[in-house]
Amino acid sequence: MTELNDAQLLTIVQNVVEKHGCKIVDFDFDKKIINLEGPEDAKANCARAIVEILG
Repeated sequence: MTELNDAQLLTIVQNVVEKHGCKIVDFDFDKKIINLEGPEDAKANCARAIVEILG
């Protein structure tokens, strides 16, 4: 399987985040850090969905 580039990762993450009612505040894919904005329960759901998709 081909490794995804940063633009592809951002598109995937952005789609997941928007689906769960959050916004991306900042990200660093090298350090695997994504800061989200939104209600606490939505952020938790976003994080779980991102982990499920990206592993």
